[in-house]
This record gives sequence, structure tokens and C-alpha cells, in this order.
Amino acid sequence: MGQPMGDFTVTVRVAPEVVLVGQTVTLSCHLIGQVPANIQVHWYKLERNKNTTLYFYNSTEKGTELGLAGDRHRIKGRYGNGVIRVKLFPVQVEDNGQYVCAVTSDGVYQEAITQVTVPGFGSAPRLTIEHQQNNSTTLRCASQGWYPQPEVRWTDSTGQNITAMAETRIQKDVTDLYQIHSTLRIADTASDTISCTIINPYLKRRRKKVIAISDFFDVEAEHDVIITVIGENAILPCWLITKHLPPSVELQWRKAGPGKDRTIYLYLYDESSPLVNSYPQDDKCSMGYLSPNGVNSREWLRKKYEKKAEIFKGKEFGKGNISLKLNNIQVEDEGKYVCSATANSFHREIIIEVLVKGAANMEFRDGVLQVKEEKIQDPWGTCAAAGSRKL
Repeated sequence: MGQPMGDFTVTVRVAPEVVLVGQTVTLSCHLIGQVPANIQVHWYKLERNKNTTLYFYNSTEKGTELGLAGDRHRIKGRYGNGVIRVKLFPVQVEDNGQYVCAVTSDGVYQEAITQVTVPGFGSAPRLTIEHQQNNSTTLRCASQGWYPQPEVRWTDSTGQNITAMAETRIQKDVTDLYQIHSTLRIADTASDTISCTIINPYLKRRRKKVIAISDFFDVEAEHDVIITVIGENAILPCWLITKHLPPSVELQWRKAGPGKDRTIYLYLYDESSPLVNSYPQDDKCSMGYLSPNGVNSREWLRKKYEKKAEIFKGKEFGKGNISLKLNNIQVEDEGKYVCSATANSFHREIIIEVLVKGAANMEFRDGVLQVKEEKIQDPWGTCAAAGSRKL
């Protein structure tokens, strides 16, 4: 837009016309024609209460970048050959608005106005499965860095819009950009995949994330603290919750620190390729503790735990019961144990804490310390036994 002023015209431009948060925008004020020797140029932003000066040029002095004290590092201005350029970097949401180039010469005033538009094209959605139980799945979609307020859209594998089923919270952060937190709960049988899409209504651009809920799994336990006594056996509960056996999976029990965790038990399964001599690289045990279960699976038990630890076998293991049994508990068995499962880029784990009480369940007989033993029906098999198995 330009206005005639004596023998020259004032014209303003903005490049780019639409600038994203974090990018650079250049405001140019062009004086076209016979430019007077005595001239003042004032670049400022129109504000509701008080205009904000970006740059002031006086032909008798050097140009001065002004602006707000906290923003002066973002503003660079210069004059040359009848053009006054102002650069803003990095652009922020609050830079949205109208900007004026005002020119004064020998008592004559003219101005030209331009618009800076700053939409925010936010981050890719982070789509996660929070929980899966009772034949339903809860998903969470989160993203940030959007402006103006974006649209959130959930769709199933058929493309049907199921946004009405979601609970969505959209709010501004300290930089005036919008954050999105949306939660969706859906029946497991409703769809194999779910999509979360965030749309910028100004740019007509979107970011989308898809997740397969049929491949989801989790690990759960009835209790996360097990209290036992010296000499007893203890069961550390852990269940693999899944609708289908993943094509490849790693199950693991390990004892947490201090220092590096120590693997107790490891199970590997891969339906697409044979596993040959697979074992943890930090502890190359003898083959007696590396049990093949068909060509597609291996299990490994740390030698130290040969008589100490066992894993459910047969039908229980097939049901997803991957609990760990510790025999003849001693004081050194106290601590935190981690049950984990990894497959399909998912990793789930739970921590079970074992507390050992040394005095309980003990008595002296004929001057000798005795430990009472309870007869418990033992569903366990031999941990290192070979044989085909499927989860």
C-alpha cells in the first residue's frame, strides 16, 4: 500500500506474507521518487493502548532500533537507497498485527500500513496408549506450538470421525501458543487403528499420527510390594496383557541396582526368523542355561539363579503369566525387581519390591533355629526344560 508525498511515494512490503513462529520476517518501507534530504522514518506496530516503535530513522542522525526493552535483540533495522528495512527474528505469536511506516519531511506526514500474520504450525501429535482393560482402550494425543486455536480430529480405521467420543483440553502456554491434550476411550473391537490429527485452520495444514491398538500390550501385577521371610518362597506377580502374540517379543526379569541392573531371566520369540545362540552379551553363560524352544524362541536363566528362580510353564505361561518365583528367600534377595516386555516399538515394565523379614516364621527347637515351611501347591515346571511353547 502506498501514498504520494511531494515527489515520491511510500510503499510497504512484508516478506514472507505468512511467517511461522521462530522464522524471520522482513518489513520494507520503500521511498520511490525524489527523496528529500531532510527526512524521518518511523516503523511501529499498531497497538490498542500504546504503539510499539521498532525502528526510527533520521537523515541527520543514525537509525535507532527501539522496540520494547526485552525485544530489542530481535529487531534489526537499516536505511539505504531509499529503503528502510526492519527484520524480526525469531518471530513470536505476539508479532501478529498491523505495522506502519510513517514518513515526515518538512512538516509533511504520510504513512503506509502492512499486515504480519503469524500462525503456529505445532509439533507432530504424540499418540500413546495409556491403558487397556475391560475390552476397551484409552488413548492420549498431545501436541503444542499451535496458533490460532487448532482443530483436533480423531478417526478410526474406516476414516469415520469419532471426535465426539473424546475429551479435549486446549489452552495457551506462556508464549500464547496453544497446547492440546485429548483423551479417547474406545472399545477394542471398534477399530484396529486410531488416528489423531491436529489442523491449523489458517494454514489449512495438518499433522497426523496413527497407532495400531490391536498390537498393544501391557504388563500388570496384583501387588507391587511382596513381603516375605527368610527361608520361604516368594512369587513376584507379572502378567502380559495382550490380544494377540506379537510377531516378536522380549520378556525379561531383572534385579535393579545399585549400579547396573542384573538380568535374571530372558525370553526371546521371533516368528519370522530362527534364533541361534541368543543370550545377553554381558553374561555368556554355558549352553545349559540357554534353552531352545523350537527354532523361533530362546530362554536364558542367569547361572546364579539356577536353583533360586523359576518361571511359570505350560498353560500358565501361555495365558501370559510370566511371574517369577524366588526359592529359599535370603536377606540378599531383598530389593526391587523389574518385569518388562518389549515388542512393536512398545516397552512396558513394572517394578516389584521384595521386603524380607528375618525374624518372622522362625522358632528354636532343641536349641537350633528352625524355619517353618508351608506346603504350597507348586504349578511350576523346570525352568530350563526344552520344548516348544507359544505365548
